Amino acid sequence: MAELQRLGGQNCAYYTRRRCTRTISSEASQAARCTLLEQRRKVGAATMDRLDRLKNLADEADREVARRHVIQKNLDQITRLSCPRYVPKSGAGPLCQHQHLVACLLLLPECGGRCEHYMRRREPPHKREAKP
Repeated sequence: MAELQRLGGQNCAYYTRRRCTRTISSEASQAARCTLLEQRRKVGAATMDRLDRLKNLADEADREVARRHVIQKNLDQITRLSCPRYVPKSGAGPLCQHQHLVACLLLLPECGGRCEHYMRRREPPHKREAKP
């Protein structure tokens, strides 16, 4: 009789670079979010709020000066943001090699192989055989 062997997670739809990208709870999802993206989102939201409040200025020239100041402050804040795990990626797509959508792969749990959430990865269309 053959012995059962543990299967790897490579064929699971949630498997990416030895990590499981499926999060069970909103807390786990929040904990795995990319810190750099979160920081940029917060700076962007604060900047949009400041720009929105500039609409209350009556003088057009004052509004333009204030708008330029807010945008410069935004650029300064964005350039100071950093992540100790950041590894730049070349080409199109995410800016960091560890980024998966809005999550950091390094903050996601390691894949131990098949689990209760295992979902077979669909084969790409070009790998399927054409039916006659």
